[in-house]
Amino acid sequence: MSESPSPIRLPGRPPSARTAAPLFALLVFALLLLLLPSPARAQGELDWVEVQMVLDGAGSAEVTYQARWRTDGTMSGFYFEGEAAEPSFTGGSAELPDGSNVALSIDPLGGGRWDVVLADGLRWGPGEATYTFTYRADLAAAGLVDLTTSDEGGELVVFNWSPVEWDEALQHETLTVTFASVPAPTVGELGLEAAADLGLRTEPWVNRRYLITYTGIIDSGVAPPDTASPVLQIRLHQNDVPTRGDHRVQLYLPAADFPGVAAAAEARRAAQRAAGEARRRVAEQAFQRRFTVVLPVLLAFAAVALLVTGRKLKGLARAYATAPDVLWERDDWEPPRLRLSTFRKPGKVAELTDLEALVLLGLPFRVLLAMVLDLLAARGRLLRQTVDGALRLARRGDAPAEGEPYQAFVWEALGEEPAAPPADLAGGLGELVVGTVQRKAWDADLDATREHYRHLFAELFPDVAAVAGRAFGERDDFSGYYPWWISSHHGSGPALWASGPQPFAGAGGDFGGGGAGGVWSDVPLAALGAVPEHPSMAAYGAEDLVAVYEHSACHSACHSACHSACHSACHSACHSACHSACHSACHSACVSGGSH
Repeated sequence: MSESPSPIRLPGRPPSARTAAPLFALLVFALLLLLLPSPARAQGELDWVEVQMVLDGAGSAEVTYQARWRTDGTMSGFYFEGEAAEPSFTGGSAELPDGSNVALSIDPLGGGRWDVVLADGLRWGPGEATYTFTYRADLAAAGLVDLTTSDEGGELVVFNWSPVEWDEALQHETLTVTFASVPAPTVGELGLEAAADLGLRTEPWVNRRYLITYTGIIDSGVAPPDTASPVLQIRLHQNDVPTRGDHRVQLYLPAADFPGVAAAAEARRAAQRAAGEARRRVAEQAFQRRFTVVLPVLLAFAAVALLVTGRKLKGLARAYATAPDVLWERDDWEPPRLRLSTFRKPGKVAELTDLEALVLLGLPFRVLLAMVLDLLAARGRLLRQTVDGALRLARRGDAPAEGEPYQAFVWEALGEEPAAPPADLAGGLGELVVGTVQRKAWDADLDATREHYRHLFAELFPDVAAVAGRAFGERDDFSGYYPWWISSHHGSGPALWASGPQPFAGAGGDFGGGGAGGVWSDVPLAALGAVPEHPSMAAYGAEDLVAVYEHSACHSACHSACHSACHSACHSACHSACHSACHSACHSACVSGGSH
């Protein structure tokens, strides 16, 4: 049984980090791979992963990972990343092939990535070892546990979370969630019917994907065993998990069992109401300023008009007195009436690109920039690094084609060497897109246009399987990339296209939701620059759009004329060939794994 999903942000699939090196170094590396004998394998293979979580009534969780590794050589540890909430590690250990237990050292590498290794530089192997580590995370603050309502109007809490993805296939992956605030009727196996009686609901795809058991247990972490009451525990098991396969779950429980989540949601709603009231006061003050300035000007024009009209009437009176024989050719003549109308044609849909349609729907500009950067990275045109927690970007490869103005705008704004993104990059890109939309949609019905593209995107990605099953390779045409990106990053997934006029409503800070207030990939959106003056197209007034349109028209004309002529022709076919040959050997994916 399914309920309406809550508009919360999902842990998105992090895009690949790309590295680049001089052509000579790549050639030397490729030759070494071919000529040197193969050494003994020094990194491990991951067999299975099991995750235990205890979730309390405030949406805070204690998460424990167990990962079984094996190697024919030696290894020390691996990289862990992809947790959408901010983890606070409390320690861990590894059980080695000889039966000994060694403490783990878990060190942050920046950008949401941690190095999980044996303490004191120890290594183990060959054989099998099990790594166990624990961290705490506030899932409610990250939007992964949030309030929603059922079709009948009842208050529910939605648990929408996924363990991290791994860079290799798993024999199995198991997630066990103990809901410490949800009472169970008895200890032992409950069955689906008893769990449903507790108010549990799931999405249909969860039931299809996993082997699920429902149990009542005594959680000793809540109260002493002799006084504690049983609580609900759910186990979700999946065999043969592919490389980068996700283990996402989406469950619903009565909000009364999560008082802390309800209180936090009410606090967020109060803050949103206060922010809306503040915006209303600002709008009223702006109107009052216009009224006090414009009205006196209009009165002055009216006075001048009356003065000029009075003089003309006096002249006509004198002419009539001196020329009594003047007659009109007909006495029923009426002056022509001034007809005012709008150029908008009801029902007309503007022809927009996917990105332009998303901006018309209210896409925040920093999310727009994050999407374009991801696409540049996927096409090998962007180097992205995190140095001491700070984002660094540089352009790579050939400039985007002339038919890709927004990618070209961002690519040209970056330098050849990694540096912080320009502070005004998001705002400049947003103004360029808004101006283009204005030019294309000058006579279109904007409401009809929004509804057309919302329906089109819903058909492209009708369900979670359609989003998860779409992959983009470096040589693909990337058709549908932008709506896919939004569906995979947004909390309600494909359902966002069927909800209301704004697909980004919900927990998203000043930018209107859609994950805009959180983390894009492994980098906080705040790293992409200051908040633009107009964070989305919805923030533009009529007077602003005229200026943006003029700016965009001039920019587009000059860009088309100058870009091709100024582009360097120094990128040879040899560079492209070597890049393709060495990419697989050099590429480092931004998912957990990477044993070392």
